[in-house]
Amino acid sequence: MSEHDSVDLKPTPGDRLANFYKRSDVIQSTIFGVIVTGIFVILGGKFYTKWMPTVMSTDMKAIERLMVVFTWIAAPVCGVVLGVALYTFLNRHSGDTQPPDGPATRTNGPIVLLWSVVTSLLALTAVVYGITELNSSSIASAKNAEDAMVVNVTGSQWVWTFEYPKLGVTSHELMLPINHPVTFHVNSVDVNHSFWPVQLGVKVDANKVAETTAETTPNKLGEFDVKCAELCGLYHAYMETTGEVMTVDDFNNWVVAQGGHSA
Repeated sequence: MSEHDSVDLKPTPGDRLANFYKRSDVIQSTIFGVIVTGIFVILGGKFYTKWMPTVMSTDMKAIERLMVVFTWIAAPVCGVVLGVALYTFLNRHSGDTQPPDGPATRTNGPIVLLWSVVTSLLALTAVVYGITELNSSSIASAKNAEDAMVVNVTGSQWVWTFEYPKLGVTSHELMLPINHPVTFHVNSVDVNHSFWPVQLGVKVDANKVAETTAETTPNKLGEFDVKCAELCGLYHAYMETTGEVMTVDDFNNWVVAQGGHSA
């Protein structure tokens, strides 16, 4: 065979890709990766939502949906990484035995291209979906702004205070009527805090120098937790209180009992 003929027999990108996936280590790693990917997809769709806080608002539902979709998007990447790690763990060598060379992935153009394209598409999907959810939430908040009930939230070491300016009520517990949009005006009187009514899917900084706002619409009756999510001093862990989503009648009765006037 001449030198010219040997040059013509140089493997094509397709041949390199096919040869790569014929390796036993690659086949086993791929099988492990597919299994791991399937496990994460199932966990994301069937079990992940059961491990998250109770959904009690439209915003929390959007967050739950976002976390599930992002889990699905990340599942293939996690599957590849853990598939390789699992294969390596199960086929580790000890003593003086020389392990076989692994596949040359960094110099394999088709593999690098395939990995770059797939991960880029997954990342692009995550960005587009995230922006779409953000825009949907912003549009919904804008539509509800005129009808929203305003609650002024003040953080101080180490207690939350809630003022309902139109109702003439101030409380250290956050009471809200169901299916009524609410706008939180959040600030601090001392250090930085972070206002986090967990089951409502809201988390926003409480600053002394600037007021922040957040919106949501409670849609499930029951109690929820209010915490501080930013380290704010010695008793930061104890800066928490409770809240409750109530029927409109119960909420109005609570307002009157606090010395205020119902809406």
